[in-house]
Amino acid sequence: MFKKTALIALTAAAGLAALTTGASAYECRATSPSAWGQGWHTHSFGYAQRRALNECAARTPRYQTCRIVWCR
Repeated sequence: MFKKTALIALTAAAGLAALTTGASAYECRATSPSAWGQGWHTHSFGYAQRRALNECAARTPRYQTCRIVWCR
């Protein structure tokens, strides 16, 4: 009986941990007229934004500007 209860509790805890880690991730997308970039981070919203802008800037030619389109 104890093994079954412990197994159920362990399974529930693992499921809850999986749900909470996925919900805490930030993701952003930046675009320019000719390119795009995407960034994500598990805890830092600012890092996700900077990463998206840097990825976009690396693919964008001069005199074009990257802008954040969405973040979630």
